[in-house]
Amino acid sequence: MLRISSLLLCAALAANAQILVETPEGFRPAGASYSLGSTTPGDPLDVRFRAPAGANLAVAGVGFAVRNIQPSGDFTVRFLPEAEGSFSANLSAGASSVILRGSGLAAAAVVHEGQTLFQGGIIDLGSAEVGSPAATTVLLQNRTSRPLTIPSLSTDFAFANPVPLPVLLDPGAELALRLTATPSAPGLRTGSLSVAGRSFQLRVTGTLPRLSEARITTDTATVSSGQQVRLRIEFAEPAAALASGTLELEFTGDDPAVRLSTGRLAPFSVPAGARLARFGDSDDIVLQTGTVAGTIRLIVKTPGRQVQREFVTQFQPVVVEEAKVSREGSTLVVALSGFDNSRGASSLSFQFADKAGNPLGATFTVSPENEWRNYYQTNPLGGLFRLRAVFPVAGDASLVNSVTVAIANAVGRTEVGKLSLP
Repeated sequence: MLRISSLLLCAALAANAQILVETPEGFRPAGASYSLGSTTPGDPLDVRFRAPAGANLAVAGVGFAVRNIQPSGDFTVRFLPEAEGSFSANLSAGASSVILRGSGLAAAAVVHEGQTLFQGGIIDLGSAEVGSPAATTVLLQNRTSRPLTIPSLSTDFAFANPVPLPVLLDPGAELALRLTATPSAPGLRTGSLSVAGRSFQLRVTGTLPRLSEARITTDTATVSSGQQVRLRIEFAEPAAALASGTLELEFTGDDPAVRLSTGRLAPFSVPAGARLARFGDSDDIVLQTGTVAGTIRLIVKTPGRQVQREFVTQFQPVVVEEAKVSREGSTLVVALSGFDNSRGASSLSFQFADKAGNPLGATFTVSPENEWRNYYQTNPLGGLFRLRAVFPVAGDASLVNSVTVAIANAVGRTEVGKLSLP
């Protein structure tokens, strides 16, 4: 029994030392000779093998190489013929060996932009606007000494011209294939070209359509501080396809209120066949000019093009939007609100009067330049202001019926007018 067991163990070890090859049914003994199959010159053919872990692997033969050796004993043999014909090599794993055979098949060389491509190579058609075609030429060359037949050609892009099949190429002849693709959306689109069963990658990049020259229009002849102006962007020619861009705003002054209704950046679209930009569901957008003088720069950016328009809001007299006078006991309070886009008021005057309109004393005049300057240095609201002037009254305050107010800056004087007490 001891002898029989030893013989069985030796037989098992001998079986485990064999070189195995991967098949659809799993790993099987490769035997004394194994055919890897056939491929075209330059196109690798990989076959997976298995040997005892740690075995010394070697392959001797032109066009064969051992790759991807794993600790488990799995490895790959790559067959890469340099020409057509029959090839063989000796594959050894320790004391075991197997003769490998392979064939190099004659095939048309696939050439793109001067480079010979192997199976899986990339053919890039470049970029094209959405709705416009991109194209490139691929050459199929017969570099052998005898005629070649190409039985099949196919692509999920398009051939610019029909290609009758099969294609017969004489020695030294070539066929020019014109490939085209029309992107339907921005971004990368991929596909493939099959030449007699050999597959090559195709790709094209869709870009947003270029738009014609843009023009910014307003609903008002002049632009000044304190306005809300409606803007439109009109293009010289209708858009060939759905396009998009941005409207950007820059301002030389210090006022966050100078903005579009969406901020200082507004994306827009231009439908196919349209000439007006669409801001959401509207053909226009609001520009808020703020309350500080400066230069407003509007920039229309579309693919490959940029247009801008500037509006200068000039210094102007102080704008008073609300004014009132009230009594607080024996004190009179004048409240003003508005904006000074120069941020430099130089004088304020107040003339009080009785019910008959007769002046009560002299005109009160103050020069608030320092206070004005200090206020705007800490005020984040552009040229806006709220002013409260307090006047204590010695005597009968009920005799005061009204006050006439004026405010001035370096540009001019603003007559607020007569404010009546309740």
